[in-house]
Amino acid sequence: EDLDLLLEHVDSANFRRTCNYLTSAAKYLPGPDDMLVLDIAYMIYIKFAEYPNALQIALFLDNMQYVKQVFTSCTDLLRKKQFCYM
Repeated sequence: EDLDLLLEHVDSANFRRTCNYLTSAAKYLPGPDDMLVLDIAYMIYIKFAEYPNALQIALFLDNMQYVKQVFTSCTDLLRKKQFCYM
């Protein structure tokens, strides 16, 4: 219900564990709830500059706005080239 509160409470010590939990739990959730959980995981990954994981979720969600945001947020040219193979 209040998953958006996670964005305020995750830090660099626990964001990976939190996102792993969210992405794993999304597989067992019905309809729109799974997309909401993946959306929160995407936002956490963007917040901590984990662009490869964020791009993976964006592609799974089929959200081109998120894909564009990953490419514009990432400043490493080599990493952007690697993203093209995902």
